[in-house]
Amino acid sequence: MNFLTILFLVCLGLLVYFIVKRNIEKNKQEQKQKVSELLHDLKTPLTSILGYVELLKSVERTPETQEEFLGIIEFEAEKLLQLLGSGLSENADSKEVKSATNCAKVISLICRGLSPDAKKRNISLNYSCDPELYVDFEENKLWRVISNLIENSIKYNKSDGAVEVTAASDSDYVIIECKDTGIGIKPENITKVFKRGFREEKKLPGFGLGLSTVRKIVSENGGFIQLESEYGIGTKFTLKLRKAQEKVEAIETKSSISCQP
Repeated sequence: MNFLTILFLVCLGLLVYFIVKRNIEKNKQEQKQKVSELLHDLKTPLTSILGYVELLKSVERTPETQEEFLGIIEFEAEKLLQLLGSGLSENADSKEVKSATNCAKVISLICRGLSPDAKKRNISLNYSCDPELYVDFEENKLWRVISNLIENSIKYNKSDGAVEVTAASDSDYVIIECKDTGIGIKPENITKVFKRGFREEKKLPGFGLGLSTVRKIVSENGGFIQLESEYGIGTKFTLKLRKAQEKVEAIETKSSISCQP
């Protein structure tokens, strides 16, 4: 074996080594990102569960109200298990199946779940949605998108502020708006809010992952997201999602709610 052959084999071995090392580091980074996103998504159902447990302990409730609150806690606990299951599954992304999802059902459950947190912060939380609006979106993914937007609208709001969620439709799309009277976003940061790790207010807790995850999910499902904000006045997010071609059985939901549990 001559010198050139040995040199070639050494270079080839080094190349293979660096390629393998790069792939290992990439996989580690992807796993770290998935864990961070999972931890972020788990905050919403945990916030809801703790909020309703606190409400049940604060004053004596009627049996009907207790049953209603326990039902919400049970739903949020099931959502926790779903998120953990999908987050820990290695093949979770490859098994995604789109389906007709009822917007009113998702928005109603999220608003009811987050209403104790809104009430604690003295923020009015209301929504209005046609109960027959369906989107071509996996329910769990839609829940992640809308819960992130509403949770941010509550977290970055002011005392005596408001959050309003509406859903309507045109010929091909369902338009969902989440509008708040919060702190708003500085003009120079408008283009940064969807970047991973960005937070308008560093002093508030959080990972800065919510909006980057929202944009990724919406884009992967053929939708669009638009941001309008005025610093010190408030922010509005607009989702444009494809209508479902086939509707599933309608689920009875209230058309509006305010945070008065």
